[in-house]
Amino acid sequence: MQRLSLDKAVMRVRDLVAMQAFCSEVVGLPLLLSSTRSATFELGSDARGHTQVLMLIVGDGVDAPQRLTLETSDDDFPAVCRRLHRHGARLFESENSSAPGCAWRVLSCQAPEGHQLNVVSIDPRRCAPTALGPARRQ
Repeated sequence: MQRLSLDKAVMRVRDLVAMQAFCSEVVGLPLLLSSTRSATFELGSDARGHTQVLMLIVGDGVDAPQRLTLETSDDDFPAVCRRLHRHGARLFESENSSAPGCAWRVLSCQAPEGHQLNVVSIDPRRCAPTALGPARRQ
């Protein structure tokens, strides 16, 4: 998965156990490091090979609920969809895509403490063609 949110990749939480379970069991993120006050999950690698992470930190001044947007590949989307549907996620899909790469699917669900998780993926079967063929003569 890749993080698409422009928000920071660090979330202060009250209940680390609940958020850690959500991230690992529901979302399926690999846990890299954990302590009694924090947990760090691997999201994936960017185009340059740098590992992207999400860090949860127990904090007194907990942030207002945040929106986290992750992108997953078309191949991984069905498994993520099954896990999130069991958690009550709703699926939204774009309709009548008229441009290449715009057939988005968005899974949206509530995470602990009021945070919102969106997992997005492009469905290549519903995208418009990337190249137009030669014009037909009449």
